[in-house]
Amino acid sequence: MKKSLIAAALLGTFAASAFAAPSVTLYGRLDTSLAYTHLDKDKAGVDSTDTVSMESGFSTGNRWGLKGTEDIGNAKVGFVLESGFNSDDGVSSDKESRLFGREAQVNVSGAYGTLYAGRFASIASESGSIGYLTDVSAFPNGFGVVGTQKGSTGSAYARYDNALAYQTPTFGGLQAAAMYSFKANSQTDKTSRENSSFADRYAAAGLRYKAGKAAVVLAGDYTLYSNSTHAGLDNGYSVILGGNYDFGVAKVFAKATYFDNQASALDSFDLIKDSNAAGVEGWGVELSTAVPAFGGAFLGTVGYRDAKDVDNSSNKFKRWNAAVGYSYAFSKRTSVYAAAGYAQEKANNLDRKANAAQAGFGLVHKF
Repeated sequence: MKKSLIAAALLGTFAASAFAAPSVTLYGRLDTSLAYTHLDKDKAGVDSTDTVSMESGFSTGNRWGLKGTEDIGNAKVGFVLESGFNSDDGVSSDKESRLFGREAQVNVSGAYGTLYAGRFASIASESGSIGYLTDVSAFPNGFGVVGTQKGSTGSAYARYDNALAYQTPTFGGLQAAAMYSFKANSQTDKTSRENSSFADRYAAAGLRYKAGKAAVVLAGDYTLYSNSTHAGLDNGYSVILGGNYDFGVAKVFAKATYFDNQASALDSFDLIKDSNAAGVEGWGVELSTAVPAFGGAFLGTVGYRDAKDVDNSSNKFKRWNAAVGYSYAFSKRTSVYAAAGYAQEKANNLDRKANAAQAGFGLVHKF
């Protein structure tokens, strides 16, 4: 009897060591700022506006979330549940009333990589668990219409429902990922069957290499439009190549992109919408930098996008933007920033030249 008790105790000890206890972490970020915005859409009957306002998530989106992992022996099971909110009024920032609109996924990881299932941001974005474009710009996809890296692309930078993704381990600095969404948005499309021609479907893939002071990223996406949402529009795609190099005195970022039949390109001034363009084709470039100074970093970016209506190539949209900023971290959790910029876009068929100027400063706190 005594030996049996000792054996049972030993077996329990080995079992406990083989399977680590699960862990769950509560985390989040609050970004609140004051900003001045001048907006002129150069549209008949629409006056330009000048606004001073409290902004939520001006530099990066506000969020709270839960994430956790459990060791099950030869693999780990994990999850991420992330919700967006406005820090200036406390309401959800998800326009479609999702509880966890930023991310809701379960994953299994092991020696051969990680498999994700659920809702998460595209590989061809700088958001979420597998966004690859954090290495192509000093500016995140924030700072309004003037600083966002999305402004010089035709890509959606979106999040997708009903998605599967696989990411390899890192081999000598090289890593790859691919994803597929069976139905891109279950909130706006509640009736179509998943993985059918009646639903928008989406695929993306990325490859990145990091070694020493350098990083290079290649990412692409492909959208299979349904006839109900984008009748007559061919499937859309985009390709982005970019990276950065840290020279010590400055970290320099660059990216170039080509896109075709994109229905979700950034339309800050409603020029694409007012031209009744179903989709756009074109290219874009961005050059940006982060320069360490006074314990923080000065930021700068210049971007350009040249697009045209896929159904009428004489309808052209030319956009450029420039922004500067400075960020300073008091600690790992708390930082401040200030930024200012200008963006302009022309539509030759509408004979309009719209523009926006923004300046703001804010506080970011992470937990």
